[in-house]
Amino acid sequence: MQTVERASDKFRDWFTRAFVRLYHGPVESVGSFNGYSDENDVYWFDSDSAAFGQATPVGTIVLNKQRMERLSDEAAELVYRHEQGHLNRLPVFRGLFWGMVLNGAIGIYYFLQSLGYSLLIPFGVPVKPVAMLAGVSLMLIILMAVAARLEELAADLHALQSLGEEEFLEAYAEITDKGSGSLHVRVVNRIQYTDPENVVKVNRFLVWAKALYPA
Repeated sequence: MQTVERASDKFRDWFTRAFVRLYHGPVESVGSFNGYSDENDVYWFDSDSAAFGQATPVGTIVLNKQRMERLSDEAAELVYRHEQGHLNRLPVFRGLFWGMVLNGAIGIYYFLQSLGYSLLIPFGVPVKPVAMLAGVSLMLIILMAVAARLEELAADLHALQSLGEEEFLEAYAEITDKGSGSLHVRVVNRIQYTDPENVVKVNRFLVWAKALYPA
């Protein structure tokens, strides 16, 4: 068992470093977040990318040193707790989420193919198969977007429950203010993330429902 665990840890370390290098740049260091030694180590990178942090498919957390150093302790903890929230789920749900992401990537690929085929319609390519390919592809993309929205909402709820409503809202406002203002990032954030005020409302509803129907 120890051999398997060591092999698993080595794979997770290799995958995380490769993941960070691919998307952000090389890992600078591995260590705890603000002294939370009882929790998962964090892989730190230093980049001017828009990302504050990210949870990887293998259950590790990566944080952007350059972005995090500009935040207050409360806002930095919100980022960390949010990424923790992505890992605070049963493996089956994480697997379903990444499965939806894969399906969405396939959907994007085939949607682009359908656009290419549509250019050939004037030259005799049948319309119906092209339309069906585009429709199925769009469905896969929409399902991925919905899954991503729910995943980010769940992570925000975890952070909210860790910090409390007032601190959560203040920290979220700071992160929004100090985040990237590019049009691309704003559009992605609008699609992917729930408004923090609505996150609070969802949490209050869940608390009410749990009190009304205790397990």
